[in-house]
Amino acid sequence: MLYGTPRHHTLKLVHVCVNPDTRGLGLARSMVEFAVASNPERSTITAHCRSDYGIDDFWRSLDMTPSNERPGRARKGSTLTIWTRRIGQLDLLEEALYASSLPLAVLDSNVVIDLYSSDAVDRHDRQESLGLTEDWVVGLLELSVSPEVSVDVNGFTPEAERKRIQSGLGELVPVRRGSGMRSLADALVAQMPPDAVRRDSSLFNDAKHLADAILAGADYFVTRDQVLLEATRDWIQSEHGIEVVRPVQLLQRLIPPSALSEFRSDLLESVGLSWHRIAASDPTVEEAFLDYVGGEKATFFRKQLQAILAKPATSRLEMLADERGRRWALLGTDVSGDVMTVSTIRVGRGRLGSTIAFQLIRHIRALALAGRATSITVKEPSLAPMLRTALEADGFDSTTLSVAIASRPDDALTAELTSAEEVAGYERMNWPQLILDRDVPLWVIPIQPTYARGLIGYNDTLLQGRDKQALGLAREFVYFGAPTIRNWSLPARALWYVTKDDGAKEATAVRALVAHSRIVDCAVIGVDDAVEQYRSFGVLKEREIRARSRKDKVQVLRFEDTHILDAPVGRRTLDEILKKYKVNPPLLTTRAAAPGLFDEILRLQPGYESR
Repeated sequence: MLYGTPRHHTLKLVHVCVNPDTRGLGLARSMVEFAVASNPERSTITAHCRSDYGIDDFWRSLDMTPSNERPGRARKGSTLTIWTRRIGQLDLLEEALYASSLPLAVLDSNVVIDLYSSDAVDRHDRQESLGLTEDWVVGLLELSVSPEVSVDVNGFTPEAERKRIQSGLGELVPVRRGSGMRSLADALVAQMPPDAVRRDSSLFNDAKHLADAILAGADYFVTRDQVLLEATRDWIQSEHGIEVVRPVQLLQRLIPPSALSEFRSDLLESVGLSWHRIAASDPTVEEAFLDYVGGEKATFFRKQLQAILAKPATSRLEMLADERGRRWALLGTDVSGDVMTVSTIRVGRGRLGSTIAFQLIRHIRALALAGRATSITVKEPSLAPMLRTALEADGFDSTTLSVAIASRPDDALTAELTSAEEVAGYERMNWPQLILDRDVPLWVIPIQPTYARGLIGYNDTLLQGRDKQALGLAREFVYFGAPTIRNWSLPARALWYVTKDDGAKEATAVRALVAHSRIVDCAVIGVDDAVEQYRSFGVLKEREIRARSRKDKVQVLRFEDTHILDAPVGRRTLDEILKKYKVNPPLLTTRAAAPGLFDEILRLQPGYESR
């Protein structure tokens, strides 16, 4: 093998030759990797090879991809394909891509061609892909591609269009190919339906794109390839933490860009969240949460964390992570007197950050109340915009980023709040306070234990259901039911009565009031629309949602701020209280009740009056 280093950051392969008798043993790859390891300061490896030699597969076996073309020196004319591969440390653009707090979407070749080919090329459904270029999408999403896109584009004709697309690709920063791409791609193909793989061999190539996206930690792989969509639909997200979606599906997830639409309860509740206290400097944590986009210097961030670690008596530095090791959030707090100062609050990249940002504030409030603080002030010097939005939406002053907190409302401040809308607005901005003795509509909703464990966090077994810490972050969920009640006064309160699972033994019945929530919306809509819009907010499978429909309609209750009662109210006690408020037991269906029932249940809780 002969190579050179013509420019500061480039390693150029000139000749790579292997005896025909020893080909297929990986010798060429070993020589190339030795050259890469011997030149750690280089960032790119290149090779210029005649296109008509027919050895593209060889360069691809070295994980190199075609990036451009140039004329060769042959008398009769020739074209050289420029093969490249990123090596060494991430460059600044790659660092920014991987450190971004926005969701990362990796585009398939068909979407890339839609975006960058001219109108002269007939592209079916091109407009769907062009939606990704709309102005409102900027700032909500990071777009990237797999290196494999360059391989696909290299075979695109005519030549003028190929060069146009290759030029357009320069606008995107590709993800870096990981060493495990090939083995992961093989595993992905093995998980696809065998019949689909036999019918469409392009799935082998699609798997390489998808493997690159997974190894890069992407949130979405965006494609118009219906075969790939169907081949991965049932398992890709649960197995690998990535969604394979069409462009229009991705755009629908981004509309509207509101706090509510950012929250995805299925993400919070399926990953085994837990807080880990950090007691010493950890470079991997610093790297994970450094504000690359804002140009933060690592030394400044390190000093910020060390200042917290230096006061273990009053300060805590904690990281929220899942069972797969993904870092969701970093939180540094200090309680001095009756003030809790949040000196560090950061969220992970992608959907993880978008999901957690609007829920993390509740955890901060709970920590402050546990520390007997009466106010919270956020002093994070590199506060992410999504976190600032979450803080302000949760009642923090937009200038000082401070808020007063309490377990119980001040009667003097809430005396004039009488309507259900006023009460709901106050409670949402002053969690966990509840205003009693108000005319707020109330519904008692029976729910089976199986669904209660997932939907409202009830745990009546020795097995850990929803992680209690994760429950504290969960804000909104959806309950699906038969459309039997159409006139709901909103907002309203809900008391959840856990019953017995169908077919289960009576000994397993719970029959107790276990939680309360705030109902913010109720709609009777088509079951297909319900499945599409709200499935990720609940715990029912599609077939279970359909089973609850009547005449293709289903009732969707959207509720938030669920509180598990410290002391569940059993059936005997509850039946007496229900009769007092003219609700005849047993509770087999959703029932309306007088607001006083809610007040009495809350006042039965241990220590309520002394809070």
